[in-house]
Amino acid sequence: MVPEPARRLWRTLAADDRALHPHTTTVVRGSRGIAPAGWVGVVRFGDASLIEAGQADDASIARLRALDDPSDPAQVEAALQPDRTMGPALLAYLPGRARVPDLEDRSHVEEVPVSTLRDWLAALPDEDVDESSVAEMEQALVLRRAGIVLGAAGHLGWPAGIGHVGVLVAPDARGAGVGTAVAAAATRRVLDQGLTPQWRAAASNLASRTVARRLGYREMGRQFCFELDEAHAGGPPAAATRTNVRSGRDPRQ
Repeated sequence: MVPEPARRLWRTLAADDRALHPHTTTVVRGSRGIAPAGWVGVVRFGDASLIEAGQADDASIARLRALDDPSDPAQVEAALQPDRTMGPALLAYLPGRARVPDLEDRSHVEEVPVSTLRDWLAALPDEDVDESSVAEMEQALVLRRAGIVLGAAGHLGWPAGIGHVGVLVAPDARGAGVGTAVAAAATRRVLDQGLTPQWRAAASNLASRTVARRLGYREMGRQFCFELDEAHAGGPPAAATRTNVRSGRDPRQ
């Protein structure tokens, strides 16, 4: 079952309390954090869908609503032929009163200010850093070996009591349990603060999804965004700024 704070998060971003109730499809325009400005974004839990219509015209949104699953890239491609897509990303949460298993030696994980990791972050692939959002955090939990940082994780506070967990591992340290160790510590920190942990991973990122499952997360939702060509645009003009939905930053900003 999807934790209620997760549903409240996306309802808050949509500014619509009707969103994501079972057996419903809700369409909004001008939300923050569901999709880049002007793009169409879909968040789906079970058989409930929340659609940010962006600049799509009403006919395109009607075709989207008619799909069995409007967050399914294959169905969207067949119905609307979008110009560009982002995702899908899978949304994972801990079920019920799940506890994070002890899979690491906690003595090797330490908390540090992210400001002390700037050189390490600068040496990593930009896409990995952006995806993790570690650079946007104030504090991170890190694992070192011989004084060298191998991985870092932490969380950002999102609306509705969500702690969005982000994990970053150096390419040459992957596959050795580093991500699991720091992610477990970060998830415990979120729970200790009374927040609901959220894990978001691209469907293609099997390594991230494997770590999440190892920690007890279960994939409960999906987020997919796409941009239509000008011929299918009929909504209000997009704002000048864009939100990176891959990032864990507070989506209200």
